[in-house]
Amino acid sequence: MLFFSVVHSVCIIKLRVYLRLFLFSLHTERDIWEFRQCVKLTREIFAQKAFEKFRGPEIQPGNHVQSDKEIDTFVRQKADSAYHPSCTCKMGQPSDSTAVVDPQTKVIGIENLRVVDASIMPSVVSGNLNAPTIMIAEKAADIIKGLPSLQEKNVPVYKPKTLETQR
Repeated sequence: MLFFSVVHSVCIIKLRVYLRLFLFSLHTERDIWEFRQCVKLTREIFAQKAFEKFRGPEIQPGNHVQSDKEIDTFVRQKADSAYHPSCTCKMGQPSDSTAVVDPQTKVIGIENLRVVDASIMPSVVSGNLNAPTIMIAEKAADIIKGLPSLQEKNVPVYKPKTLETQR
């Protein structure tokens, strides 16, 4: 089954005042061409002899979709983002020209606007976004309410005796 996804990130604009967020776009001819090439390359890969015993009929876009125009139509109808958008409004110090949000979750250069979601992560996490996003929201709620940071607790943490017992 052919499955394509794309996520376009934020463009940080002059003076950090204007934010433009493109979660998914097929705005340029290059975007369309890249998707078309993905379909063609995927077909070429799965046509190899090594996949012969595993290969069944093409599910999507299907054998009836062959011309560039047909592939482009399929892409426009079916392509979507399969990823949770993140890291599009980087949190950082106001002196950081790539930061969109300050450490208080306020959008730099715009009054009365905050961003409180996975987009403020400065870099993509290697796991699911759910738990870190909940943590961001809880911390931001405390910041907005003016609550002090939690104090570090001396809580014992389990450490396995060997690497083998960890598994």
